[in-house]
Amino acid sequence: MKHVFLCILLISSIFAYGQSKKDIGGKIVDDSGNPLTGATVIEGGNPSNGVITDFNGEFIITVNEDAKDLVVSFLGYKTETVQLTSNNLNIVMESEASQLDNVVVKGFSSVASKARVRAQAIQSLPETTVAVNAATIESSGIDNIQSFTSQISNVTFNEAQQPGVNFLTVRGISQIRNAESPVAVVIDGMTLPDASAMNMSLYDIELLEFVKGPQGTLYGKNAIAGAINITTKDPTNKNKTKVILSTGNGGLFGAGLSSSGAITKNKFYYSVTGRYNTFDGLINNTFLNEKVDFSKEHNIRAKLKYRFSPRWSATFVQDNFKVDAGGNYYVTKTDIFDPNIPVLADDDYSSEPFGDVQGDSELSNSLSSLKIEGSLKKAKIQSVTSYNATKRYYIGENDYSQYAFSKVSQQSDSDTFSQEIRLTSNASEDSKLNYTFGTLYQNSKRYLNTSTFLNRTFYEGGFVDASAENANYSTDPLVGNDDDNTIQTLAAFGFLDFKISPKFTLSAGVRVDYDKLTNESRISNTSQENDITVWQPKFSMAYEISETVLAYANYGRGYRSGGFNSDETVKFDKTYKPEFTNNYEIGLKTSFLNNRIIFNNSFYFIDFENQQQYTFIPVTPSVLGIYNFEESKISGFESEIKFRATNNLDFFASVGFNDGEIKKGNYNRLTNAAAFDYDTHEDVDVSGNTSPFTIKSTIQVGANANFELGENSKLGFHVNVDNRGTQYWDPLEEYKQDPYTLVNARVNLKLNKVGLTLWANNIFDTDFNTEFFPTAEFGFNNLRFPNTPTTIGVDLSYRF
Repeated sequence: MKHVFLCILLISSIFAYGQSKKDIGGKIVDDSGNPLTGATVIEGGNPSNGVITDFNGEFIITVNEDAKDLVVSFLGYKTETVQLTSNNLNIVMESEASQLDNVVVKGFSSVASKARVRAQAIQSLPETTVAVNAATIESSGIDNIQSFTSQISNVTFNEAQQPGVNFLTVRGISQIRNAESPVAVVIDGMTLPDASAMNMSLYDIELLEFVKGPQGTLYGKNAIAGAINITTKDPTNKNKTKVILSTGNGGLFGAGLSSSGAITKNKFYYSVTGRYNTFDGLINNTFLNEKVDFSKEHNIRAKLKYRFSPRWSATFVQDNFKVDAGGNYYVTKTDIFDPNIPVLADDDYSSEPFGDVQGDSELSNSLSSLKIEGSLKKAKIQSVTSYNATKRYYIGENDYSQYAFSKVSQQSDSDTFSQEIRLTSNASEDSKLNYTFGTLYQNSKRYLNTSTFLNRTFYEGGFVDASAENANYSTDPLVGNDDDNTIQTLAAFGFLDFKISPKFTLSAGVRVDYDKLTNESRISNTSQENDITVWQPKFSMAYEISETVLAYANYGRGYRSGGFNSDETVKFDKTYKPEFTNNYEIGLKTSFLNNRIIFNNSFYFIDFENQQQYTFIPVTPSVLGIYNFEESKISGFESEIKFRATNNLDFFASVGFNDGEIKKGNYNRLTNAAAFDYDTHEDVDVSGNTSPFTIKSTIQVGANANFELGENSKLGFHVNVDNRGTQYWDPLEEYKQDPYTLVNARVNLKLNKVGLTLWANNIFDTDFNTEFFPTAEFGFNNLRFPNTPTTIGVDLSYRF
């Protein structure tokens, strides 16, 4: 009886203790809505019980049941006493004026990185990472991935043919046409499965981050060159609305509306953001006398967030965009039948498009996701369920001349379902071991069709009349690609950080992917299937030489999945192999003068196996395909510096150098294509040549200036100079892009609730090729895709 009584007493005590405590959660932001990292939150009347906010400005504190308030403090802000009116609080802190502000130059504040899933300071992370917060995104005018990468060394982003055909190149690893991306794009924890969706506009972004090097261990396949983390702004507890109007040259007009607030205070939140842009174009088709680079874009994102408790929440996001635009406006020599005119040179920018067919394209993407997050005592659990549908289509010119021979269309669709679960430890200064474990299931269905429509007047009329005015294009196409592909993926991964000592940290992780690929080809009437199991390990070590100096080294294995071509030709097989890399990197991250100078450097070496390349066979219709080089390598160096000269003026600069080489590879060059012979060829050993799309160097230089005009008014300036070095378009090293420089600038003025921005891109109207096709080999003329000329505009915003 005595033991029973003691058990009852013990259970009662535990129950009573459990009832005497409660969890309080919340988020702390400044008066602009930016999260405050490292703010101190203390239970009122109990100074021994306190926590600090994480990189998202969020906190969870367990207080006594009878606690009435919290005391919140942060350097440079007024200390607040917050009443516990709810178990979830949204706290806005007011800045505190200081006489020292005009005397002491403040260093750069620490920006979060989510490269390893949990948020941590960039300068403590053994990865080459660039991250910008909401304030920097707005001041520098970052509104898409292209404008973001223009400020990052050894990263370039170009678009050709149509929206959705992207060429993102990182350290010489490039996007392959009609294949997988080299970089994982992650939005709020969900990886975009289709590279076409990278064309989306960026708006209402909290954090934008680019982490280089293979990131497949945590982000899966096709993160062979890095990952882009996009964190959108959470819905706010306080109702906020913003209206934007834009105008510019080329008939640019845009409008946007964003609204956020609470459906139920401190419990249920919403945000809705929409954008509309229309652009008449600046590039003229001189034969049709019409603009070819016109576009119309719609974007809308709706987000609902519900907090079940301080530790559990669910967020649903519906994100849609659609672009209707021109397409396929390549440029060739002015008369394809005049033998006195040489083939188009890679540095000839004298002509504009002059085809007889006005190209038209569409790109749409619909992303639905449900994220459930739980904060346990020592870990966080996250489940992300998503469905993504991408559709890309164009129809347009095929001979790129004033003659009417044929036009071409391409449709590329993908539908992907994903389910991922992650468990991540709660990191703290006292944690010796941090971990992330997870699983993924993904099912992706892809469709690709390429078709050619012949001018019946010419082909059925004795090959005499190829005039545009008498053209009669067939509605019954000749099909070159017509494939259904399915990729099913099962994956499991784990990553550990272990502090050997306060200064020395070892990290190790591995991911196992099982991919099952199925191909249904209507051209060859065949069905194929294969599977592969891939291990992607990653190791790193970091040593804190001092509080401001971090040395690190890492190794990672990258994987980009292989696939199927529509048919076998002399230039490519029915299948192409997956691409693998072994990546080695050493780096040094430093800061000086109380973080007024940030100076980071890294060296890397990338060893390729089966590097993928794109080509085609120009039969009627053309057949597109991918082939492999057996071995390649890339070595390089990167350096980044940021300098805060005054509290109002920042400078930044970065440089990157690449040396890419095909170590072992052959290129099958057609030798009699002018006679419509697409079998006769020669095998050219291209070993020792520069790997295509490897940019020799990049240099970025820029400045940000911000001045207080009054209590609620600011004036800001931003300028960015982006220099890109030599890049070869083909493995034979016959054609290249010469170095060129782009200059962008903007002026921002804020007066209370009104914002005015003047901006200009490619200020000096620099000409370059976003893509160059050396098609003389195929019996045609070379093709180039022109860049966008100078664009200028004005944005007007109002907040209420």
